[in-house]
Parts: sequence; structure tokens; C-alpha cells
Amino acid sequence: MKKIKQFQITDMTISGFKSYQEPTSLNFGELTTVTGGNGQGKTSIADAIAFTITGLPFFGKRGIDRLYNEANPDVSIVLHFIDQDGAAHELSRTRRKDQMAITYDGYAIRQMDLTDMFGERDVFLSIFNPLYFIEELGDSGKNLLERYLPMISHEEVLAELSEPVRLALQEEQIGSPDVYLKKRREEIRELEESMIYLTGQKDLAATQGQESAQKVETATQQLADLQAELTALEEKQYAGMDVPAMRERLVELSGRYDEIAADNQEDTAEQRKRVQELREKIARRRGEQYQSKFAAAIAEAEAAVKALGSQYRKEEADFKAFAPGVTCPTCRRPITEDALPQVRAELKKSAAALLEAGRAKQAEIAELREMDEKSRVTFEQFKADDIQKWESEATELERKQGSGADSGRLSDLRAEIEGLTADLEYGHLTPREYDRMNECRELCKQTAAELAALKKLIGQEPTDYDAAINNAKAQIEEKKALISNVVLYISKRAELTFSKLKMNRVAISLYDVVKTTGEVKDVFKATYGGRQYDRLSLSEKIRAGMEVSELMKRLTGRNYPVFVDNVESVDDLANVKPTGQIIMARCVRGAALSVRPVEQPRAMPKAA
Repeated sequence: MKKIKQFQITDMTISGFKSYQEPTSLNFGELTTVTGGNGQGKTSIADAIAFTITGLPFFGKRGIDRLYNEANPDVSIVLHFIDQDGAAHELSRTRRKDQMAITYDGYAIRQMDLTDMFGERDVFLSIFNPLYFIEELGDSGKNLLERYLPMISHEEVLAELSEPVRLALQEEQIGSPDVYLKKRREEIRELEESMIYLTGQKDLAATQGQESAQKVETATQQLADLQAELTALEEKQYAGMDVPAMRERLVELSGRYDEIAADNQEDTAEQRKRVQELREKIARRRGEQYQSKFAAAIAEAEAAVKALGSQYRKEEADFKAFAPGVTCPTCRRPITEDALPQVRAELKKSAAALLEAGRAKQAEIAELREMDEKSRVTFEQFKADDIQKWESEATELERKQGSGADSGRLSDLRAEIEGLTADLEYGHLTPREYDRMNECRELCKQTAAELAALKKLIGQEPTDYDAAINNAKAQIEEKKALISNVVLYISKRAELTFSKLKMNRVAISLYDVVKTTGEVKDVFKATYGGRQYDRLSLSEKIRAGMEVSELMKRLTGRNYPVFVDNVESVDDLANVKPTGQIIMARCVRGAALSVRPVEQPRAMPKAA
């Protein structure tokens, strides 16, 4: 659908809306006066126009529950207007049985289609209602303005700055000034931390220079002492021992052990296999659990007992409740005095049968449980017997594997081999001395490495910490100068942005810039002639609102009608210079409603 950038209302028909019970037709001109006493429907005209286009009344959501006429619940508003190209259109909004319908030039449309044509609701109401932007939107008006304020380019801001500042910033990729300042301040903090670190390193280097020589001397002495201790232990370890002969004997014994073990392996392989099978069977048998064959039958019998009990309690309650006049649950007829004894006897008989059936089921449950317990005991006994039998067989096989002449010879050879191995490892050293010898070897390696590192450190060229510190200071000063220039940049950009909001006597602030830091603080305040909005009289608020309405026209490029209510309180609108269609409502005491177009010699101005 075509965007409606500008329009002028020609006429409107209202019914079922606020005070307009019956259909009422109204005609409008470029300038229209609406007069009448209180309650005659002047403001209702503004509500009807706003409601037709936005679905909300003149002041937005305020008062939306009072839009419908009590005597005629069917709302109908038909609005005729001419757009910026001179084309005539019809827009209607109706409500029948709580169902809302919108048509445009005879076609059904949705509210989102109207929003696409006329712009968002807040924009339309900020133009149409001079008091809406400040009084209803409040802080939300800041966001609305920021969406429609034209962007100030980087080049425009630089062109307004002094040459030194412009030259300093022309190569800088500022992007978002706030992000730029945050990053520069972080860099300054990092440089300041670097200076602290460099100063500490400088002091540390001076101290280390004095201590290095002493550390080298101490490490040299420690290494000499460790090497002497290690040499003494190594000489003691094999003193007087024929190590080559001991190693030959160890090889001989190991060969004999392997031969005997190989001969014995074939005899015991089958036994080991059988033992493994028995151990696996024992493990599986231990893990088996008793599975009851009677569990389902017991559960079914218990459910039957529960059902019988519920039926018995119901019969008992019916028995107690029966009296003449009560409806019989079986035949659905009232019980007479004569039939009552027979009914009671039948109920008593039925209850006795239920009780007997319940007792029989309980006896059946007891029998099932007894059978289940016997079955479980039998299972556990068989399980224990199997485990005991297999355990005995496995133990006997294992005993046979450890007996025999070959087993004894293998044990003797193994003991002699272990003794020779220990002698070759420890020699004459005790376990404690042996551990100390190994510790000395490791300490010698560590101390030699530390000594080499100390000597290398002493031979290095000293770092010029003073030059590094001075370089960091220079970078900090450079970045602080950049921050100062960007603060000027932000201030100038704010000044250029606010220039787009320039009005006759109204001033609107969206944010303040702290000139010392460049910090941008969100604010939203409107003044008229330098006075706060909340301190203005009604006439001053209307004049201020008219200026804001014209501002919104200029920023959005939309020139919509403006409805000025309570115009009797305003003696002069000369400072506003309104454009487009104006509808002015004036209260005239005791007068009937009058909507009268006023002939104007000027043509309808175009929106900026």
C-alpha cells in the first residue's frame, strides 16, 4: 500500500462512539473550529480520528475503556481524507459484537497495514496531539527521537573542529566515541600497570645483581658436597664383590627355572582351565536371584480383596442411609415404608456375600504366600549346595597345582634368583643408603642446572628499564591527548545533533556530555522559554506541544492534521507557525456542538 506522508481530513461519520450514539457527520477544512460546552463531544472527535488510524484514543492507552457508547455498542467511524497526491480515500473502523474490522477504500486491512501506511502509533499521535509526546511518552520519547534524528557523519563533526584537533583525529577510526574512549582508557591502565611492573623489575634486577654472585658460590659448594657423598656411596656399594660372576650365576639360574616351568606347564594347563570354569560358575550362581512364580497371582488376589472391600463399605453405607422416600440405587424408585424391611434384608444379604468372598480371597492369598516362601527356601538351598560343591572342587584343583617335586624346585630357584637380584641392586648398601645414593644423583643434576642458569644470568646484557618506562609515559601522554580531542569531538557532535532539534522556544535534551571525561549521560528534559515543562501553564504546554508536533513533522517527513484541544486557554499561536491541517477545539459555555471549516487563502504546505 502507498505510504501516506501527508493528508487532510474532509469529513467523518461517527456512531456508537463515546457520546455519539446515532450517526453524526462532520466536515473539515484546512482550518476547522470545533466549539461547544462541556460534554458536547469536542474531544471525542479527536479520539475518533486517532482511534480510526491507530486503534488508540487521543492520549494513547489513557481512557481506552471509555470509547464505546453505552446505548449503542456497535462502533462505526468512517473517515474521508485526501493524500499528498490529491487522491481521495475512505478509512473505516467498526466493531460489531466485539469483532473489530478495518477497511481502506473498500478492502479489509489489518492494524499493521495502517502502521505501514501512516507510520508507528507514537509518531502519529505525537503529531496529531500536541500534548502526547511530552506528557504520555515521557522518557520513551527519547528513543523515538533518536530513531528519527539524522546521523551526523564523522566528516561533518571534524569540519567543525579546530585544525589541531582535526589533524589529530583525521586518521583515527573513532566509530562509536564511547567505545573508542573506553578502549583508550583501558590502554592507559595497561600502560600504567606496565610502568609499575617495569619499576619493580628494575628494583629486582638491582637486588639480583648483588645476590647472584653469592648464589653462584653457594650452589658451587652444594654441588661439590653432593658429588663427594655420591662417590663414597658408589664405592661402598660393590666393594669386594665379583659382580660379573654374580650376573653369570643369575643367567644360569634363570635358564634352569624356565626349563622346569615349561615342563610343568602342560600338566597344569587343563587344571587351570577347569578352575577358571568353576570360578565363573560360582560367580554366576551367586548372582542369581529368586524369581517368584506366585507374584502375579498374589497381586491379582489382593486387587480383588480391595475391590470387594470397597463394594462392602458402599453396601454398608447404603444400608445405614436407607429410609422411606430414599431412591433405590437399583430400580431408581423411591422406597416406601412397607418395602423398607425387604430392601434392608437384600442389602444385608448382599453385604454378607461380599464379606464371605473377601475372606475366601484372603485365605487364598495366605496359601499363595506360604507356597511362595517354600519355593524361595528351596531355591536358596539348591543355590548354596551348588556353590559349596563347586568351591570344594576348585580348591582341590588349586591345591594339586601347588604340590609336586617340580613345584618345590621352582620355589628354591626363585628364592635364589631373588637373593642374587637384590645383591646386584643394593650391594653392601642398606635400603636407606641406596635411596640416598639415588637422591644424590638427582640433586647433582638439579644443582648443576641451577648453577648454569645463574652463570648465564650474570653474563646477560642488562635490560634498559628506564627507556621502557619513559616510552610507556610517552604513550600515556599521547593517549590522554587523544582522549581530550575525542571529548571535544563528542561535545561538537552533541551540539550538531541538538541543532536538528532546534525549535522556537522549546528545547529538548537527550543526553549531557561531561566535558572533563567525555562521558555521555542519558537525560530527557523539555523546557519552554528556559522553564521546566511541569511548571508551565496549560496555554504554555499547548504552545510547547505545537512546536514539538512541528518538529516531529520535520524529522519524520510526515505532515498530518493537528488537533488542538482547550484552545480557549491560548491567546496566541503566532510563535508556532503550524503547517498542514489544524483542528482547534474551544469550550463555549452552554453552546451546542459546532464543527465549522474556516476558509483559508493558503494552500496546504508540504512536509519538510
